[in-house]
Amino acid sequence: MTFGARLVHHRKSAGLSQEELSERSGVSVRAISDMERGRAKSPQRRTTEALLDALDLDEPARDELRRLARTGKVALPGPVWSLPMYVADLVGRDPELFTIAEKRSGLVVVHGAAGTGKTSLAVRAAHLLEEQFPDGQLLIELDGSTPPLQRLLKDLGVAAQLLPEDAEGQTRLYRSLLAGRRLLLVLDGASSEEEVHTLAAVLPGCLTIVTSRRRLAGLTGATWIRLGGLTEEAALELLASIIGPQRVGEDLKTARELVRLCGTSPLALRIAGNRLASRPRWPLGHLVEQIEERRLAALTAGDLEVRGAFEVSLAHLPDNAKLVFRRLGLLIGTHVTAELAAELAGVGVAEAEQALEELTDVSLLDADDHGYSIHGLVRTFANGLIDCADDDARRKMLAWLLETTVTAGVLFGQTGDARRVHPHGQMDIVTARRWLDEHRDLMPEIVEQAQCQGMHDDVARAVIALSHYASIEPGPVWERIYRTALASAHQPWQEIVVLSQLGWVLFDMVGRPADALEVLTRAARRAEATGETGHIGWVWLVAAASHSGLGDLGEAERVCRKAIEWMREPMDVLYARSVLGVLWQRMNRADAAVAVHTEVANELSAFARTTYELSALGRTLGWLGLALIDAHRPDEAVSALTEAEKVYERAQMKSWRARALRGRAEAHRVAGRIAESDEDLHRALDGFRESGDGVREIEALRALADNARSLGDDSAYQHHLRDSLTACERWDTDVTRKIAAEVRECLARG
Repeated sequence: MTFGARLVHHRKSAGLSQEELSERSGVSVRAISDMERGRAKSPQRRTTEALLDALDLDEPARDELRRLARTGKVALPGPVWSLPMYVADLVGRDPELFTIAEKRSGLVVVHGAAGTGKTSLAVRAAHLLEEQFPDGQLLIELDGSTPPLQRLLKDLGVAAQLLPEDAEGQTRLYRSLLAGRRLLLVLDGASSEEEVHTLAAVLPGCLTIVTSRRRLAGLTGATWIRLGGLTEEAALELLASIIGPQRVGEDLKTARELVRLCGTSPLALRIAGNRLASRPRWPLGHLVEQIEERRLAALTAGDLEVRGAFEVSLAHLPDNAKLVFRRLGLLIGTHVTAELAAELAGVGVAEAEQALEELTDVSLLDADDHGYSIHGLVRTFANGLIDCADDDARRKMLAWLLETTVTAGVLFGQTGDARRVHPHGQMDIVTARRWLDEHRDLMPEIVEQAQCQGMHDDVARAVIALSHYASIEPGPVWERIYRTALASAHQPWQEIVVLSQLGWVLFDMVGRPADALEVLTRAARRAEATGETGHIGWVWLVAAASHSGLGDLGEAERVCRKAIEWMREPMDVLYARSVLGVLWQRMNRADAAVAVHTEVANELSAFARTTYELSALGRTLGWLGLALIDAHRPDEAVSALTEAEKVYERAQMKSWRARALRGRAEAHRVAGRIAESDEDLHRALDGFRESGDGVREIEALRALADNARSLGDDSAYQHHLRDSLTACERWDTDVTRKIAAEVRECLARG
């Protein structure tokens, strides 16, 4: 509807001729005629008001004619365009671009932390969609000094003298200009939903892309796209686009380290890349050293700065959120819960959770199913805000982490003197498992920091409480944990338990039985000297296994019987009897081993409920299966190992479940069922890789190679051997180096 057409409608409704309207309003007949025919589309304000008074219109009709009069002055002459040039080397954002490209109208919110490339993504999308929006593409930076609505109207062709004075009038004019048009609008840097409600082009045919550090969850009908860091490969591609593929390819290992230090942040990578590009003689390692020494201070190039981007996000938050954020600089790892944040900040849990939500709103944190996570560079920024006033918070955090470890760890069962550790809190087994899984690899750093604070008893209690969880989730990290914890084991019984655990790790996890025996002998002597013999049965039991690992089976049997005599709990006696069965199997007494394993398994099956009891049952069934293989009863072995797999699955012991599958694969192979053996080996391989058990991963690959060779498939044989060699090089321990030499010899023989 035009101004002229509406004027005709109102004149005829009033029963007036052009001459009569002219007489009433003082506007000439010719002017009225030109307006009605569209020759004069937008009368002066005085003319419009005179006609409104003469027609005696109500207020809504007056507003409509005023709007049509103003619109006529600023009708868009053609497409409008105010986009900056797009970033040519935008990488790793194809899924996000595809999501935006599917939109033909509506609202898209691109949100994420500072430096993730939100504006670059929005601008690239706008350029790609140019043909879909022929009436124009506009970008408005919302943090400018001129009100953004006025800037939008200017871009849409409204002269300054024609701008309505009030915001409501400007909004009405803006909406009228968009009506019937296909236009794309980028609102860059939105801070609130209200801002977007005012400016978004939400009419049919128009698309608005909003970028914001906040999620702006209050916007209805929006499509949200969260930007985080790039994948490692995309980050390397971005770096190569700045400094050249050859420079990255020549030192790929250092390039990956640089990407890691930059947290795969596009902004940090651009800064690093720009610094290297302007210094072509610098090796990549030089910048890596600078970042390791100076962190965020090194990530500055021209007007690009990582620290400044984070400071903007933090600036307008409440004081409580700022305090919580600063204390997150003390965090070990990248995950935080409201409970830990409360300990760090010295506030209530509800206050801490509110602060974490506010930090998440500005993308300084990410929410997940079990709490919040903090990006590596963001944590570095927070750490730079720490001062001496925060020392007490560090002790509180460490005390909380160690006591939570105790509370979670004891739920997985304790043996011998480890039972002397009692928790101060409560936790269910599911939460405990998740918490320990998340913190296992952080435990060395937790222990080391606590030792620096003199928290030795807290450290000893925590690592002792972990004794059985460690057997459920084996890995090389435990050697470092127990070696470090020895310095905190000030009471004799604590030292004996920690030495016993270290001996078990050395024997079972890293394959060094001689080193294990040395540590266990030290523990035994300490027990004899102090009279602290509550754990000696377990010391002897692991020592028996270590003697077996060295090939001294007679001494292993003697020490194992000694261990059984020293065990104080019926459950512990049963477990030790199963270990004796393992020794008998290795002594070629398979039938005796089958008998003792069967007897122990039957007793355990009658009551096994806890994780410790299920663990003992699963291992006994697994050992029974291996003994049955040696006794030439492979089908019975398959049944026993299948039962072991079920028990391990019930106890959520992934690594041990993989061991059961590996054993069952051997039973199938002995029975001539190579296809079934391969299937179990592949499943076991996945389990060993997931749990980080490098030695058994390599053993599974070699077993696959043996199966292939038995079928005459030389290509598959060599493929599996090469994979095992790659795994040896990845893990690089004394054991894997020895295996690697054997594999190379096999490959050389062909």
